[in-house]
Amino acid sequence: MVAEPHTRRVVRVPDVGGRSLQKGQILLENAGLGKTVVLYRESYEEPNTILEQRPSRGQMVYEGVEVTLWIARRGLMEHLPAIYRRSDAVGRNVVRDMCFLFEHMFGSVEDILDHGSDYYDPHLAPAEFLTWLAGWTAFVFDIDWPEAKKRALIKRAVDLYRIRGTKRALALFLKLFTGHEPTIDENTWPFKGFRVETEAAIGLDSVILPPVNLANCFVVTMPIKFADVTPEMVIRIHQIITMEKPAHTHYYLQFHEEQGDAELREFFAIGTRSGIGIGAEVVEGEES
Repeated sequence: MVAEPHTRRVVRVPDVGGRSLQKGQILLENAGLGKTVVLYRESYEEPNTILEQRPSRGQMVYEGVEVTLWIARRGLMEHLPAIYRRSDAVGRNVVRDMCFLFEHMFGSVEDILDHGSDYYDPHLAPAEFLTWLAGWTAFVFDIDWPEAKKRALIKRAVDLYRIRGTKRALALFLKLFTGHEPTIDENTWPFKGFRVETEAAIGLDSVILPPVNLANCFVVTMPIKFADVTPEMVIRIHQIITMEKPAHTHYYLQFHEEQGDAELREFFAIGTRSGIGIGAEVVEGEES
């Protein structure tokens, strides 16, 4: 069996000289060269400015080739007394070599400290840091929520706490997640105490509900058709409502449905205008 030859795409190395390390890595990644090695070089340029690159700009290389970048660093030597900066007769300086080694070992730690404020900004913090950041405001969200939704909710967490448990807060949460403005009707419930389904089989598909307090009930109507909603979205909507509603309340979730040419007609009602076997309407089936 002969293995098929693997073709590698040839790309042109972009020019990243003079750019910041972050922007340079983005350009290289977009060109198909996401594998980079970062080395430091003493320079008075702005820290983390790319001084040199290899392969050089414009060179044609295979996709995925490793790119080495030299970036500017002032070095730890500038923090030491002048006596430690002196070189020997052949130009060597053991202290400088040791400081240069430590910079390569702990340079990433220094970058984190320099940009530590970014970790407290919901729009700049790393994605893996968002759960911890949300914990600062005791805000809990599902780990499967989209990253953009997490950042938006964390940004407004403090303001949302002022209105949590209200109709306005629930509508805002649902709009942030689904992109649709829901309709919330309070003090209402879609079912009465006795409901008989199409087959009218007592004990099988009939429903007898206990009395409900309408003051603790509300109905949420999403302006989208149920056919366009995924099961995952339905579960998440229920999770949002459960998390944001007052604990003593009950809710019913429904979706917008287009009206057909003919509406179903209620033909059996108890307690309003008829009793069992008295005045009940009989609907005959169609002949086959």
